[in-house]
Amino acid sequence: MKRKVNLSEITTKEPMKIDTEIQSSIVELPPEEVSKASPFKLHVEITKKPIGYQVKGRVEGEVELTCSRCLKKFTHKIDKEFDYKLMPTSQIGGGQIKSGELDIKFSDENVLDLAEVVQEQVVLELPVKPLCSEECSEVSYTEGEFEEEERKGKEKEIDKRWEKLKELQNKLKGKEK
Repeated sequence: MKRKVNLSEITTKEPMKIDTEIQSSIVELPPEEVSKASPFKLHVEITKKPIGYQVKGRVEGEVELTCSRCLKKFTHKIDKEFDYKLMPTSQIGGGQIKSGELDIKFSDENVLDLAEVVQEQVVLELPVKPLCSEECSEVSYTEGEFEEEERKGKEKEIDKRWEKLKELQNKLKGKEK
């Protein structure tokens, strides 16, 4: 199981090809979004260019998410192809980003951490609004139920020090009528 790639070992003549499995425990995924994850299969090919490297590959695995409608846990499959340039930070130009520059990552590191590659690709593949299925219906409250729960919660929150003010408020309301 290879986790780090020394980029200085890659020559312009032959790309480095790696097939490995990255354990989910070393991939830092957002815990508020991902409950669990399977190990991720990674196939990556790194080619040295005159300046920088071309990184192509595919990440496969599964993550457990929570449905944003019904709040049930479900499994989301990850199967993501990627292709980007890895360039030294000296190549960062001033001014606006052009459309062809959106697939460039800048780094001066001589080592590529494959767990970081997996993390980046998995996070990019996570849905903005996770749904267990298109037909999922929201958890529904009747209006009275929700208001009753809300009222009970607020009654518990009332600070005893405000009781005198509440009594005064009730007296004033009685005089207005």
